[in-house]
Amino acid sequence: MLSIKKIIATLMLILLASANVTPALAYDYKIEHIKPVKKNAFNQINIMDDEAVILQHNLLKITFNSNFNSKTAVVGERVDFSLKEGLTTIEGTRLLPEGTIICGVIQKIIKPKVFNRNAKVYMVFDKVIFPSGETFEFCALPNTKGNVLKRSSWAAVGKAAAWTVGLFGIGAGAGAAIGSAASAAGTGCLVFGMPIGGGVGLLLGVITPGLHYKKKVGKPIVIELQNELVLPRLDCIQTQKDCIK
Repeated sequence: MLSIKKIIATLMLILLASANVTPALAYDYKIEHIKPVKKNAFNQINIMDDEAVILQHNLLKITFNSNFNSKTAVVGERVDFSLKEGLTTIEGTRLLPEGTIICGVIQKIIKPKVFNRNAKVYMVFDKVIFPSGETFEFCALPNTKGNVLKRSSWAAVGKAAAWTVGLFGIGAGAGAAIGSAASAAGTGCLVFGMPIGGGVGLLLGVITPGLHYKKKVGKPIVIELQNELVLPRLDCIQTQKDCIK
């Protein structure tokens, strides 16, 4: 005959199973945080005994390893980025060592188009490489509108303004030349030529193609993780190589 204690224990197990409660040991980790790249950005990291998990939606600031220009880039090309200072949580746990490489691959390039539409570069980041050569797969995208890399709209506005100013001067010079050739009042033709040149410059600045996407070596961009990045604990690597499998 079953004792009362065994009956109660059995009932408790049945209740836990029906409630789909997972034992607390399954969640044996501590929560830490990385310094937010942007205000109010998600920055939670799960730290376990032998692994660290950078959760989805965390942001990382990385820098170009070489000069980049969408004019010469091609689809399928791999582009390397750096985390020169590595990544450490606010609480002090090292996640990524100094000199870590983040690899991106170009998925699509849209060339500049008329009416100042700038070039667009679609890139996916898929690998993290430690200085030791250990490689870890993940998925991240640029943390930008539409997840696309492109020059700002203000850069295109500046180009249009440059055309306007340049042809403004040309128009003024042409007006003065016309006035001089006609033995007329040069000032009047100067005034006449300036708005014509400026108007033509503004029109050309607007209808010409936009700008290519360019970045110099060392310039930063921000990427957003699209899934979890599971990494071995760096202190575990140093003291127990069996942690890397």
